[in-house]
Amino acid sequence: MANEEEANLARDQHGDFLRDLGAHGITIDEVEHSGKQTFAVVAMFDRTPKEIPDTLQVRRGKKTMDVPLVARIIEKFKPE
Repeated sequence: MANEEEANLARDQHGDFLRDLGAHGITIDEVEHSGKQTFAVVAMFDRTPKEIPDTLQVRRGKKTMDVPLVARIIEKFKPE
């Protein structure tokens, strides 16, 4: 289970990777993953990317952590 700080670290470390996949927004949210509440990186896409991992791996000191990654298909904001 990832805490909010670890999820933010994953967003910082993997933000460029997610943008390269086509994410137009990246946020952190509390989600249910494997039946438990945890924090996750939520990436928003216009359309489903070809491949996206289930988790993002971060290293914090000597500890390696898998932070869940949730992909949401949401139309990109357009100013009116």
